[in-house]
Amino acid sequence: MTPTRRYFDKHARSFDRLYESQGVTARLRRGPPGRVAEAVLEAGAARYVGLDLSAEMLALARRRVDDHAEVELVEGDFLDLDPPGMFDVVLALGLFDYLPEARPGAAWMRARCTSTLVASFSRWDRVKAPLRRLYYALYGCPLFNYTEAGAEELLRDAGFSGVKFVSRGPRGFLVVARA
Repeated sequence: MTPTRRYFDKHARSFDRLYESQGVTARLRRGPPGRVAEAVLEAGAARYVGLDLSAEMLALARRRVDDHAEVELVEGDFLDLDPPGMFDVVLALGLFDYLPEARPGAAWMRARCTSTLVASFSRWDRVKAPLRRLYYALYGCPLFNYTEAGAEELLRDAGFSGVKFVSRGPRGFLVVARA
């Protein structure tokens, strides 16, 4: 079991509680898979496939979306999974923060995306980043930060185009890219 999986299995409930706001934007902001699924379905998606390393995060998600037949939740490292079909929209919210090898991850997403990638990236913040990194290090869970130029290069190298920064903040940014 990876340190990231171990961390999220142990802290799933407290992490999920961070996103209790009922707004769609709050639930999409790096939210756990069940909250993201709810927001995506509310926005009109016909189908949602959520992939997560953590069995506990998925258990919480299943409780939220158990009555939705159009939702499929899959446990595992997404790089080892080959979900059937292609996806119009691929969401990578909070994923890159924990991904030691970003290039294979971006290439995996591009190979399965027919239209749009929405991805969030953390950037180094002088106040929060050192504390956050120390906290996660206590659990052996590595964290990774990005620059806007680095994220854009990563996505373009994977084959995405039209990379747009739709939200920028001191601690991170949200990117929309075209397949």
